[in-house]
Amino acid sequence: MAVSPLMRQAYPVWPALIAAIACAAPLVAVAALAVSGEWSGYLTHLWSTRLPVYLINTLHVTLISGSLAVLLGAGLAWLVARYEFTGRSVFEWLLALPLAVPAYAAAYGWFDLTQAAGPLGMLPTVRGATGAGLVLGLTLYPYVYLLAREAFSGQSSDAYEAARTLGARPRDAFLRAALPMARPAIAAGLALVVMETLADFGAVSHLGAPTLTVGLIRAWAGEGATADAARLALILVAIAFLIFALERAQRARARQTSASGRRRPSRRIVLSAPRALAAAALCLSPVLLGMVIPLGRLAYRALSAPVTRDLVSAAQNAVLLATIAGVLAALIGLAAAYALRTGTRRGAVAARIAGLGYAVPGAVAAMGVLAILGLMQTWIDTAWNGMFGSVFPVMLTGGVAALIFAYLSRFAAAAIGPADSALSRVTPALDGAARTLGASANETARRVHWPLITQGALLAALLVFVEVLKELPATMILRPFNFDTLAVIAHNYASDERLGEAALPALLIAAVALPPMIWIARRIVRSEGVRAEDVHAEAGH
Repeated sequence: MAVSPLMRQAYPVWPALIAAIACAAPLVAVAALAVSGEWSGYLTHLWSTRLPVYLINTLHVTLISGSLAVLLGAGLAWLVARYEFTGRSVFEWLLALPLAVPAYAAAYGWFDLTQAAGPLGMLPTVRGATGAGLVLGLTLYPYVYLLAREAFSGQSSDAYEAARTLGARPRDAFLRAALPMARPAIAAGLALVVMETLADFGAVSHLGAPTLTVGLIRAWAGEGATADAARLALILVAIAFLIFALERAQRARARQTSASGRRRPSRRIVLSAPRALAAAALCLSPVLLGMVIPLGRLAYRALSAPVTRDLVSAAQNAVLLATIAGVLAALIGLAAAYALRTGTRRGAVAARIAGLGYAVPGAVAAMGVLAILGLMQTWIDTAWNGMFGSVFPVMLTGGVAALIFAYLSRFAAAAIGPADSALSRVTPALDGAARTLGASANETARRVHWPLITQGALLAALLVFVEVLKELPATMILRPFNFDTLAVIAHNYASDERLGEAALPALLIAAVALPPMIWIARRIVRSEGVRAEDVHAEAGH
């Protein structure tokens, strides 16, 4: 949002600069490690053995998950935005809920259902790259759905109705008129799906489809080839940034407005009873497949699982980490939003750098954090030894602070969008009025902005809360000794083929993540409804 210099307060940019450095530092550390580290020969051996398999599996899983997410997300978004049928208002937010289910939890449920001894053993077993891609697509399609639904709901009806007037069938009008205008939003959602797929470790490892992320963790933890693991990480990051760049280019080229520059809101088409029933069934299917059925199987298996003290401790650890990371990420998001509000190039660059962290997989962020803290540990130990004749008594590389650092470098980007969206809806005239009355930038933020952006900040914090609850690879690498989370316990049990014990912690993750996810989904739908009413009012005038 452009802010007039007369109305602009002198908001500080330095918090956003610090956030940008914190988010970019792990990636810089990994790159430095890859360039300066010794060649152990492990990467050469890997290239002749497993690396082609990792690359092929990565491509295979990504293509399937991305294709399924676009098909489900864009198709259901159009159905909900364009047509009126029984249950539509519920499906608007219900379709977003599979995002609360960790992909590895859905993988445990579907594998247990379809293995030879399972109740659906007559079906093909959900495993391998194809199975992992399907599971990831079913749990990640809400990224595409939410963005595409907003795009379709905000479209002018002119182009679509013109195509229909010229004799185009509804399907052709959708493909030629509505879909091209929503393509940037769909591409943005697809980019998020691809990045999450590249970062996944739990689902692909359990279903026997090792990708680059699995190879990276094996090189780091299994072989001790630190520098070669960093080089694998750079391959993974390069793929993620290529997807990110393609999405940016797609957004820059696309035209999302009508030729007149004005939007004439479309009226939803009321479906007949048989078609309404079919539409409701279509909307219900991905919710059943991505959430209800796999979680139902886990709930059945969890009935006989004991509730141990370790499980309670892991649940407390997971909620504590997610809460701390969510609050700090919301603060980073607000810092980036205020940097953007200054309208300066420095503020825009800081916010953009802070937002790049989401393209960095969790395992890569963890490696970068370890490299940074390891270097700091060496410096501190040297200085401490010079003064006191002993090493520094605190280990920086194996604590909660290291985990929070990795979480923020990975997920702070998810908080920037909601924070900036909330702040951008605060009219600059309020800043100008506060400035006229002699209020400082801090006073304006505290007394004027905060009451108006509280829900946006809460949305940012809850988004990160849900992501941290589900996060696995960074937690596995950085967690302190004897400090487990629900994700780590579930993975450890599943790795030992003890799905009965893995069911309860995996189910608890979804149970804790679902209430905030319901609030997030309902709030997004409600805010889009308010904007749609504003458009209708403007069209009426």
